[in-house]
Amino acid sequence: MSGKRPKERKCYVLRAGDGTVVEVTREVYLEWYQSRRRERYQREKERKYQVSSLEMLTEQGAIPIGAADGVEDTVIREICTEKLRSVMEKLAEEDAYLLYLLYFEEVTVKEAAQICGCSRKTIANRRKRILKELNGKLREMGIIGGCF
Repeated sequence: MSGKRPKERKCYVLRAGDGTVVEVTREVYLEWYQSRRRERYQREKERKYQVSSLEMLTEQGAIPIGAADGVEDTVIREICTEKLRSVMEKLAEEDAYLLYLLYFEEVTVKEAAQICGCSRKTIANRRKRILKELNGKLREMGIIGGCF
């Protein structure tokens, strides 16, 4: 675990949902608190940038993902994919290339910075701007918040 660690103690306890106290090892204790911090961080990012996870979008029915149960699911997924593709085609060439590198080629921000010949901060700022723009265009088309 990275970051600040709690001081050593004789025993570590966690409070269960029903209020009972359970004694655990230091490793379990640290992992439990780290996961809570990670969840809190994700919720803050979602609120700040109005970003949704793939799971959340799938639950809302905005983007059907996963094994298709029938022809209906396949058709809906194809329509949503086409809408996404059409929005991405409207992006500037440099922006589309950056998204391609980061999300399809799974290049890190550091590697993308080296490829583009700029700093990591520049790539991070461009990615943030592009995703915000893409989010707005998808909302206008009705893809986010429901495909139809």
